Amino acid sequence: MFDARKILSSLNHLTHDDRLIRRTNALILAQIAGYSQIDTQTIRQLVTSTLTQLDHPELAKRYSEYHPSNPKNTSFKQLSFF
Repeated sequence: MFDARKILSSLNHLTHDDRLIRRTNALILAQIAGYSQIDTQTIRQLVTSTLTQLDHPELAKRYSEYHPSNPKNTSFKQLSFF
């Protein structure tokens, strides 16, 4: 099952700016609202692209280094909202 708290937790590890965390989280959740299923790689790409669009490329880079989009020998989970 999809757990939005994981996104929030990752954002809290990146920064302590509550306004940025809330805004980024809201934008990410709005983007994935149209999916009935989504994989972890797509969520990670959305986090990185959203942080970049909000003019925080340094946080996007830190996130992508901590959560690589293409780790070797790893399969991504398909997450369901239902």
